[in-house]
Amino acid sequence: MSLPELAISTSWNSARHTDGFAMLEELAALGFKSVELGHGIRFSLWPGLLRALDQKIIRVASLHNFCPLPLGFLKASPNCYEFTDPRPSRRARAVALTLETLDHAAAFGAKAVVLHLGSLRQRPRSHRLVALMARGQLGSRAYVRQKIAAVREHEQLFSAAWPWLRDCLLTVSDHARKKNLRLGFESREAVEEVPLENQWDLLLNEFPAAGYWHDFGHSAQKAALGFLDHAAEFRRRLPRLIGCHVQDFRAPDHDHLAPADGDLPFNEFLPLIPPSALCVLELSPRVKQEKVRASLAWWQRRPAE
Repeated sequence: MSLPELAISTSWNSARHTDGFAMLEELAALGFKSVELGHGIRFSLWPGLLRALDQKIIRVASLHNFCPLPLGFLKASPNCYEFTDPRPSRRARAVALTLETLDHAAAFGAKAVVLHLGSLRQRPRSHRLVALMARGQLGSRAYVRQKIAAVREHEQLFSAAWPWLRDCLLTVSDHARKKNLRLGFESREAVEEVPLENQWDLLLNEFPAAGYWHDFGHSAQKAALGFLDHAAEFRRRLPRLIGCHVQDFRAPDHDHLAPADGDLPFNEFLPLIPPSALCVLELSPRVKQEKVRASLAWWQRRPAE
């Protein structure tokens, strides 16, 4: 049995294009049949994008919130408004922009919208943990102190933010249901972001129509920092998996790499991916075009054994 079709995210090429038609045409020319419209698409790309979709240059598999970019932002800013923001006006803006993204997704025939759920106003410790790991101090007393403090602070602040997040997601999930769209709650790499691994059950039980979106690079980062067992966490969430961001990772914090350019043991994961999952190649703009083409070929020659 073959793997699901591999789409590609416009995160790879949206920043360097001035015409949305050319942006999508480039991806189609590389052999991709479907695309995830990413969170870096500026309004100036929209007319050409619509023309390309009208001409059926490529299909839309998913959108990544917020799409297009909110006015006033010129580069990818998926966390510019958050459902966990203490300010009601900012949460309301996050919801309004998400509803617009859902409307676009429905109009384009997409199946899902990928969401970041927010972050907490805690002291930024993720970069400290990465720095300690890079110096060979993973598991040291200093590392463990930082890790414990980060988790405790997160859990304390999450208790206050949960009602805000829940209210926002109730509105968003109701709109998604009406539009016949799935919401993909994306796994994140930073301890300041929601959710931590012990919060997944709460989220997925509260919103049964939503699903788990596994980002291989983000989860590999968390695993490298000692927050989870990557393969075990992937297996645990499989019943609710609706999609994946496919990218490779190399410690301490190099992500959005082309597959085989990092250290991820994809052979442990790929046979587990169900045929119904949406799989999206999400690469850094720094990845060369030949690597993108090779990534698609790599995917296509790997049957789910």
